[in-house]
Amino acid sequence: MTPVGSILRATVLAVCAGALVGIATTTTGSVELGGARTSAGLPAVSDAALTDASLVCPGPERVGAKGLRDVAGDTRVTAASAPASVLGDLAAKGAGSIEIGPVRGGKPLQATSDPAAVPSATIPGPAGVVVRAKGALAPGVVAAQTWLHRGDDDRGLAAAACALPASDLWLIGGGDGPSRTERLVLTNPGANTISVDFTVLGTKGTIEGTGRGISIPPRSRSVISLDTLAPDVASPVVHVVASGGQVSGVLSDAWIDGATGRGIDDAAPAAQPAKDLVVAGIDKAGAASVRIGNPGEEEALVQVRVLTEKGPVQPDALRAVRVPAGSSLDVPLDVPDGATGAHLIADQPVVAGAWVERRVASGADRMGDFGWAPATPSVKRLAGLALPGSVVAGSTTRLLLAAGAKEAAVTVTTTGPGAQARQVTVPADHSVVVDLGAAQAVWVQPRSGAVHAAVSVSGVVDDVPVLSIVPLPEAPVTAATVPVRQVGN
Repeated sequence: MTPVGSILRATVLAVCAGALVGIATTTTGSVELGGARTSAGLPAVSDAALTDASLVCPGPERVGAKGLRDVAGDTRVTAASAPASVLGDLAAKGAGSIEIGPVRGGKPLQATSDPAAVPSATIPGPAGVVVRAKGALAPGVVAAQTWLHRGDDDRGLAAAACALPASDLWLIGGGDGPSRTERLVLTNPGANTISVDFTVLGTKGTIEGTGRGISIPPRSRSVISLDTLAPDVASPVVHVVASGGQVSGVLSDAWIDGATGRGIDDAAPAAQPAKDLVVAGIDKAGAASVRIGNPGEEEALVQVRVLTEKGPVQPDALRAVRVPAGSSLDVPLDVPDGATGAHLIADQPVVAGAWVERRVASGADRMGDFGWAPATPSVKRLAGLALPGSVVAGSTTRLLLAAGAKEAAVTVTTTGPGAQARQVTVPADHSVVVDLGAAQAVWVQPRSGAVHAAVSVSGVVDDVPVLSIVPLPEAPVTAATVPVRQVGN
């Protein structure tokens, strides 16, 4: 075989082996060209600490959309690198860096090479944001964005995790109330133009062809009015599919009821359709409901069990919820206030999320805020979040953990004031609350069982409650290294 033929064959093998790489990892290839008579076969794929990770944040959600009114707020992105204690053998040695900057590129807004620093930057304009970590600061990096507006009916707090992009997103949020507006914020962090299609499920069925072939240029974002493409949809569930690349997305849900500001929040991507789902983060202190979307062609029969710190509760009204094919449905969560979760068992694959509200207790204008908590996948290896609580003075930040049919055990590690590592057990069909105090970041590592995690941030601004719920995304930790040898003749 000629030298060119050897290189070509090794390259083909490297591409084939690269297909083995899973979600939330990156691939690095090393080619070993042995002698012509070496034995056939490939060395084993191995995991190595990640050396380059990019997390995508939505940027200011309520500005930059054509034909829509801009609502400026204080938008801030904060990041943190994982401590060596949560990385173990994957803790990288040497230097590293974290940069916060516009997705379109250019000068970073903030940068650090200090592993103990928590870089934070105010986002000045209508653009997506990327948090890029390199070297020793890449494994387990986490970040979050907060948006705060005060002083009028547009007031409220919205927080979102900065996370890895994907090609298939389910976003559960919004509604058809008076002056309720939903903006689909989609960011393309890649170097190629991507095409995005989305459909909407509502209480009256699926709205086909809602958005087809929406083009998002490289390293840019699009803010789309859901009200324009799918007006007056009750209980919307949005399915986003990207081709030609991956996309990061949130659904920004804002509500003004007459002259009463009801709040705002970002609905983050939910778990893919399944027959067994768990929602963590239902920090209830007022009205609450569970939204179920059935994308299938048959009616779904769903049991919703409420998970409390004392054990599961089965409301009669949630024992057998019927959701028509291709539709969505909201069911009130009529249980006592407190931190809870929800466990959904269905006979057809469904998606789900929960809505919770905080309002002024009395008065003619009961302003308030709300949060969306989607069903999430269980934590696979490491999940985490840079905590956004400092944006509201005196706020309360809590980690809400929930387990399904089996008990789960996790290690909860925080950094910043009061930093510690705690061993937490979540009994089957229970929720557990961990007060995070003034911590700057939190990571959750499963030790056994399947656990689901979210953070709630609540407080009071100008005598009005504010609330946001953020599910913990999986943190990027490893890259798959694929050594390749020449196959012998």
